[in-house]
Amino acid sequence: MSGSFGDPSVFLVRVLFELVAFVAFARYFLQLFRANFYNPVTQAIVKITDPVLNPLRTVIKPVGRHDLAALVFGVVMVALMVWAITAMQGVGMTGTGVFIGTVYFTFLTVTNLFFWTVLLRAVASWLGNDRSPGVAFLADLTDPVVDPIRRVLPPIGGIDLSPLAVLLIIQVAQMVVGNLLMG
Repeated sequence: MSGSFGDPSVFLVRVLFELVAFVAFARYFLQLFRANFYNPVTQAIVKITDPVLNPLRTVIKPVGRHDLAALVFGVVMVALMVWAITAMQGVGMTGTGVFIGTVYFTFLTVTNLFFWTVLLRAVASWLGNDRSPGVAFLADLTDPVVDPIRRVLPPIGGIDLSPLAVLLIIQVAQMVVGNLLMG
């Protein structure tokens, strides 16, 4: 019996696949942004992802700072999520449908990664806990995204509005891409 609140099994499948993809994409961006790999949070992500990524790297070689194995693994997790959810809902999808769904949900997962890390970093800055490994991890992921906006939008009265601007840009981008791909 399905109600207006959705299917809990579909929700759990989506959360599990997105969590794995989130970690894979975080690993990709940590390498791309040259994060501090001595940070305990970053080391935990490395230890979690290495058993899958090291064998993949024998086939999918890194290109410069781009850890393509992490990127491909994240996209594959999203594709499996799209396929699993459509199968669970009994919806027949063509290869093109799965491809478009994968592109859309990969975009959503990556932008949600940045949305949540920017939001958490902003909240942590309000609490004044800028020295913890967790906040340093968030800084490693968010600074390369927020700093260009910060250069254009300097703090006003000691308040940094650049994280808010990034959050708005992410939301608008999600709407635009969603309308283009899924509309």
